[in-house]
Amino acid sequence: MIKQLHRMAVFAQVVESGSFSKAALALGLGKSVVSSHITALEKKLGAQLIMRSTRALELTQEGQGFYEGCRQMVAAGEQAFAVVDSQRAVVSGSIRLTTSYNFGVTFMIPQLAAFRKIHPAVNFDLVLEDSVSHVIGERFDLALRVGHLPDTGLFATKLGSCRMLLCASPALLEDYAPIRQPVDLLLLPCVTITQLAHPEKLSLVHKESKQRISLDIQQAVKTHSGIAAYAFIRSGAGIGILPDFAVAEDLANGQLVQLLPDWQEVNDRPISAIFPNRDRRPVRVTLLIEFLLQSFLETRPLDRPSVDNAPSGTKRPTPRRRKAASPEGV
Repeated sequence: MIKQLHRMAVFAQVVESGSFSKAALALGLGKSVVSSHITALEKKLGAQLIMRSTRALELTQEGQGFYEGCRQMVAAGEQAFAVVDSQRAVVSGSIRLTTSYNFGVTFMIPQLAAFRKIHPAVNFDLVLEDSVSHVIGERFDLALRVGHLPDTGLFATKLGSCRMLLCASPALLEDYAPIRQPVDLLLLPCVTITQLAHPEKLSLVHKESKQRISLDIQQAVKTHSGIAAYAFIRSGAGIGILPDFAVAEDLANGQLVQLLPDWQEVNDRPISAIFPNRDRRPVRVTLLIEFLLQSFLETRPLDRPSVDNAPSGTKRPTPRRRKAASPEGV
């Protein structure tokens, strides 16, 4: 088959050059070699591709259809080389991006620093805010958001998933009876993030039994900011749900305690990269998105394929328009 693919490329060059002689010159081959490739193709296909005359070459109906396939094959090969060449070239320029304070401080800033070690000529203009920015109006190249996205007409690639964990400080728990079941949570003050949907309710599902429960919690502190909620909870103001990327280190060193680990929020939340244009996206932005995708696969267990379902190669997600509820400032 490799030989046939080579002959298809020769055929495409003949058509585009308009003669065997010009194609031979472009390919660095002898005219007789080019002609033999076309003859071999016609024999393989059992159809004449080119009507030869002393004036010009004219494609048969079969030749015209076959040329379209050959042209697409050559274009795909050229694109594959272009992708690699663009990655090897020095990438430069500025990327203006935005995300929430919590996700920015705990995850994005270390990733951007690591990216600059690979591409030192790329500069960042990072805006951290928990309100949802207008990507086009504020001229952002990229926005990173946690949660389901509204239908804005923008494109998005899912980078991974986030799980909200029920946490408390050890100092707070010393003042209360042990938490053994979800109803025990009703006795504790709660810190809630108003950017979340229905912050006054806590909806949990048991990992094994799949039993579900919804609690109307005691909102001692309300804040629109995920990083403010994290600070309140860490200081002992109340219990609350926080994204796993923000509390992993605190859970490991004992600064926070995960409550009821057999229970979890009903739904994980997607983490998405949002951008205004899919086709004219700068190479530096594409490389950053691919870098973040790889980082999620390497560092976050939630986003690794299971052993049973793992593909032989990681398929790059196709950018698509996203719909649903508002993204959350966590």
